[in-house]
Amino acid sequence: MIIAFLALVGAFLQPGTPVLAIAPAQAEVSVVEEKRGIEELEKNERVARVIPGITMTAYSSTPDQTDDSPFIMANGKRVYDGAVAANFLPFGTKVRFPELYGDKVFTVEDRMHRRFDNRMDIWMETRGEAITFGIRKVTVEILEVGV
Repeated sequence: MIIAFLALVGAFLQPGTPVLAIAPAQAEVSVVEEKRGIEELEKNERVARVIPGITMTAYSSTPDQTDDSPFIMANGKRVYDGAVAANFLPFGTKVRFPELYGDKVFTVEDRMHRRFDNRMDIWMETRGEAITFGIRKVTVEILEVGV
């Protein structure tokens, strides 16, 4: 089960990126654990992979930064605090940016222009916040791969 999971994650990331393996004891997930919410996921971190040095930018819901429906993400959901865009991870993937946001869990819900294949974009409520955020190199912890 864990090998299939890591193979799925590896298919979406660049070759040569180091992988943190999950110990077999951690790979066993009970039905109760599967039903836990994001809060529980934050407490019981199960980092499947760590990717250092990902370029991260920020965007807000303004027409010049999005398409013709600035409050709707690529997966059809409305924007919210905790949503990120990434082309190299499937929708629903849970991630963290520990040096910026500690244990806060984000979810891949949106996409970027196809030229940004190794970058992540975090949604922010205002254009000012996005501009202040700028461009940063961050470490990404992949917690759970979406479908």
